[in-house]
Amino acid sequence: MNDITSFEIIGMFSEIAASVSRNSHWLTRLDTITGDGDHGEVMASAFMAMEHQLAAIDPSSVTPAQLFDMAAETFLTIDSASARLYASAFRRAGSRLPGRHVITEAEFDRAFEAMASGIIDHGQANAPHKNMVDAWNPALLAYRSARDTGGPLSDSLTAAADAALAGAEPDPKRADPLPFAHPDRVMDPGCASAILIMRSMRYALQE
Repeated sequence: MNDITSFEIIGMFSEIAASVSRNSHWLTRLDTITGDGDHGEVMASAFMAMEHQLAAIDPSSVTPAQLFDMAAETFLTIDSASARLYASAFRRAGSRLPGRHVITEAEFDRAFEAMASGIIDHGQANAPHKNMVDAWNPALLAYRSARDTGGPLSDSLTAAADAALAGAEPDPKRADPLPFAHPDRVMDPGCASAILIMRSMRYALQE
């Protein structure tokens, strides 16, 4: 895949929406241990709202930049810290793209980096427990490293998703008598949804 059209970006968001919705109960179960139990519902609601908007859009009438901006506006309607982080991420991604209906892989690289940076800059890694920054930070580094080798975009997104999973893993050095009931021994839901998002991007944009 050398060029990426609005049709592919719409497919990417649709794939993310399907994956997050399919796994929303799992995300909620994780959040009942590490948070207030609404992460699955928040993420599914936001991405499905985006999906409903996309269903009514003619891909030839919008640019990839406009689609990322649309995602940002949609996430801003959800009252959640996670939704606000992704709104910032999508806004940054859209701002790095040209106003064309077809973008290059290099331009998508800049959008991905801006999206990851939007989350990293507004969060704090491992504070007090692992969170989505601990997934997106290593993912960004892995993505850049893979792209520097000149491989296909799908390989870079695979590297990012794998690095996110490694960064999200609970710390095995922490001793706890109830490993499935302590936030330091269970994957953070924000990390889990980040992995789902990156895997969906890889699947949608693979060559």
